[in-house]
Amino acid sequence: AGCGSGGDEPSRGSGQAAEQSGTPGDGSDSGSGGNSGENADGSAGGSVEEIAFPLKETWTVEAFAFSNTGQELDKTLTMQKLEERTNIHWDLTTFSQAELDEKRNLSFNGGDYYDVYIKSGISSVDTYKYAAQGIIIPLNDLINQYMPNLKKKLDEQDIWGNITSADGNIYALPELDGPGLSAPAVYINTVWLDKVGKEMPKTKDEFYDVLCAFRDGDPNGNGEQDEYPIYCPNGAVSMLMPIFGIAMDWNTMSMYDHDTGSITYVPTSQEYKEFLEFMARAYEEKLVNQDCYSATWEDINAIGATQDALGVIPTWGVYQHVGTERDEDYDAILPFDGAHSVPAGKGVQYGGLVITDKCEHPELICAWADYLYTEEGAVLGIMGVEGETYTLDDDGKYHWIEDGEWGADQNAIRNSALLVGWYPAPLGEAVLYSEGLDNPEELFLLQQRKRLLEYAADEYPSLSWSEEELEEKADLVTAINSYVDQYQSLVVTGAYDLESTWEEYLANLSSMDLERLQEIDRAAYDRWLSERQ
Repeated sequence: AGCGSGGDEPSRGSGQAAEQSGTPGDGSDSGSGGNSGENADGSAGGSVEEIAFPLKETWTVEAFAFSNTGQELDKTLTMQKLEERTNIHWDLTTFSQAELDEKRNLSFNGGDYYDVYIKSGISSVDTYKYAAQGIIIPLNDLINQYMPNLKKKLDEQDIWGNITSADGNIYALPELDGPGLSAPAVYINTVWLDKVGKEMPKTKDEFYDVLCAFRDGDPNGNGEQDEYPIYCPNGAVSMLMPIFGIAMDWNTMSMYDHDTGSITYVPTSQEYKEFLEFMARAYEEKLVNQDCYSATWEDINAIGATQDALGVIPTWGVYQHVGTERDEDYDAILPFDGAHSVPAGKGVQYGGLVITDKCEHPELICAWADYLYTEEGAVLGIMGVEGETYTLDDDGKYHWIEDGEWGADQNAIRNSALLVGWYPAPLGEAVLYSEGLDNPEELFLLQQRKRLLEYAADEYPSLSWSEEELEEKADLVTAINSYVDQYQSLVVTGAYDLESTWEEYLANLSSMDLERLQEIDRAAYDRWLSERQ
């Protein structure tokens, strides 16, 4: 079925005001508007082509999405309310984190792709690759005509460049989180630190000593050696790099120094080699879980829910794994030796939603998504519905409804009821979420993140590549990144000896045309530097 199948052509206005206005879920339109200035709900006005929601007949879109850990995305409260509001039904095919990349790429490469990809984890490189093939469509005109609220935010925050490709096109709708961390942090169990008589580690050597004490000192007090000094699900080993002074931009696998204009490819750097050396030693000495390249996030959640067994965790929020009663037992580790290597940025997450040429009515999808860039829509996507997932007190502070229909705590509510989380979604910031914050766990997490931002690295540049560069880069990145990941896992788990294989590893990367990939990224970085001056 094509995007928007299931009835006649949707009714549209001609830049006039919506027929109704109201709250999410009552079927009235308070999203895209055709008036000048600003609407009563804070949404943007402007001369746009109006789509009157709810549609007179149900329209169905076939889409690819991440499978939420607590609830399939189409069954979340957010998506249910959006369907009530718009009469657009999402026929979703969802995949777990472990299979997401493979299934997404197979769908594109096999020709049997979907109308829309939402919360699919698609990268800018892959987006440009499939856009160059004519599969993913440009959104510039659609944003101008049907997305006044997104336009307003892009103007106010001056972030058009963060989502625009070198050819001048926008191919993906972003998630806008506001300035802050752009990667997970590394948290350590401070109760365990007290139990083993150690301070917060400030150097690599102190960190090693703490891990050994966690392994040998029975910090959970059960008389068994069942502690995990570090626990990493698959993919999380590299999340430890910032505390070792490595601030890697995953788009280029590089570190930057904007003052000198230098760009360093991390997987061939001395810093990365020393990181591998540390992690290989940690693995050999059982300071990290032995299934760190196969364990899932569900595994760590199960351990955290039933045992006091987790020492160091790389994550966006510890409460996701140990619950809200014990998350304050963990503090963020600052980069060793005072390095400024915490990834931070403007809070623009790429790839929340892309539309393919199979979609018959992309304007419906854009108008549907534009509501999520209003305050009302963002609250729906990030917090849910007042009275169902949260309450408001007389001071305007919100409180999660725990042990309710949507979950026993805020983590369960997010996973089962909301659009936000895990992968970028088409979504704006919610003022209520930040200004109405009164939850001790979330206030504690916010405090931790603010402390980390004092050690922020240079902002990641918003790079763009030409169509020719992207075509060449896409082929190189697939092979090179796969080899880098494989080498890391083989070295860390002891299958390869680091010292005796390092030069061969570098030579193999060279034979895979790494130098050409670096040239392409260097050119893109130089263009960004020149525009910045």
